[in-house]
Amino acid sequence: MKLPWERERDRFARAVEDPSSEDDEFRHELDLVNQLRLLGDTAAPGPEVKERIAAAIEARPEPAPLPRRRLRLGPAVVGGLTAVLALGGLCLVLAGDALPGDSLYGMKLAGETATVGLTFDDEARAGKRLDHAVSRLAELRAIGDRGVTEFRTALDGFGDATRRGTAELTAVATGTSGEQLSDLRGWAAEQARLLVELRPSVPAGAGTAYDNAVVLVDRVDQRAAALAGRMDCYQITSGRHDDLGALPASGGCGDGGPPQPGAVEEEPARGPVDRPGSQTVVSPPVDDRPETATPVLVEPPVHAPPVTGAPPPVTRPRPPITPPPPGELLRLPPLLPGLPEVRVGW
Repeated sequence: MKLPWERERDRFARAVEDPSSEDDEFRHELDLVNQLRLLGDTAAPGPEVKERIAAAIEARPEPAPLPRRRLRLGPAVVGGLTAVLALGGLCLVLAGDALPGDSLYGMKLAGETATVGLTFDDEARAGKRLDHAVSRLAELRAIGDRGVTEFRTALDGFGDATRRGTAELTAVATGTSGEQLSDLRGWAAEQARLLVELRPSVPAGAGTAYDNAVVLVDRVDQRAAALAGRMDCYQITSGRHDDLGALPASGGCGDGGPPQPGAVEEEPARGPVDRPGSQTVVSPPVDDRPETATPVLVEPPVHAPPVTGAPPPVTRPRPPITPPPPGELLRLPPLLPGLPEVRVGW
């Protein structure tokens, strides 16, 4: 069913198409439609106007294409990374006091690992590892009666950090002046004292792990003392290593040293020597067996790891500087094997 205004619209459309079909109701509207039609016929553009309009349209330059709007992912990515870093930093701050067994303890260990990985100085990196070992003992004091598993976790972390830090620090010490070895012995003495204080709080199921930690600290002290005793020797390390790093060399301090420049080896006389016009001289036998010394290092038998092969031993050759002949200011021995000696003023 049509609405009233729809019926009126249809009547007007029929009246426009056939004016004779309706009465005078739409007379005025139909006259207006006829006048518009006549005006449209008289106002139509001629051929010249049409050609001018067409030429203007053709001469008009094409509009430049609108630039495509690109998705700006930069701010979104930067914002996401900022949020992740902020969340990670907050977690690290909250995990600073975490203990073994806490949900954030793994985050704490991950932060310590990242700190060591971002330290590029060998001595500083070894120091950070030893600091982390100290943190494990501090956690042992804070654990209390929490449980055997947590106690063992802290002791295992202490042993791992101690072994890694000792191996790295002794490598630095044997390649330099060796002053780090005295600091390492002081560190071991302090940890031994702290372990003695912790003995009453050790759970029954963690006694073996505690004893291993005590033995490990004692081994660190002995290793540092043995290496420090050979810092003035030609050969410092033996060329072998274990979990604490390089093993000290054994034997005399001058064994294996390079021959002195200009020195002439004399064959010792053995037995009677006959010389014309002289009496027979009998020289006493010479014992040419190399001197042996008892090694300073005594490895503890408890859980001592096997000794494995390692790079060549650390040696410290010290060839003397020969006095220069007349006209020569200075003569230095070769800096590296195979290079000529350095002469100044030749």
